Amino acid sequence: MPWSRLIDMELDDDTKLDMPAIAADGPEGPKWPYGLRICLEKEQLDKLGLDCDCDVGDVIDLRAFAVVTSVSKGESEYSGPYSRVELQIQKLAVENEMTEG
Repeated sequence: MPWSRLIDMELDDDTKLDMPAIAADGPEGPKWPYGLRICLEKEQLDKLGLDCDCDVGDVIDLRAFAVVTSVSKGESEYSGPYSRVELQIQKLAVENEMTEG
């Protein structure tokens, strides 16, 4: 698995049209899948030595180690073949890309 290449995970236009929009997404719907979001609360921020001095739209460099907790694949008569891998992030490092020189 290549770690040196960043891949844009933005949804393609057809998928965006098929997803319901919620108020936070705006009228076009989400740009990225909801399942790719993570939430860091006070306890996790404290462990990482971070505070909440970031702004919406700031870019954070994130590196993580995760353990595969579930793998499923099969075929549905309605949507065809599917695959899903669930990951549990166990180790995490972040850097603020907005302040790096």
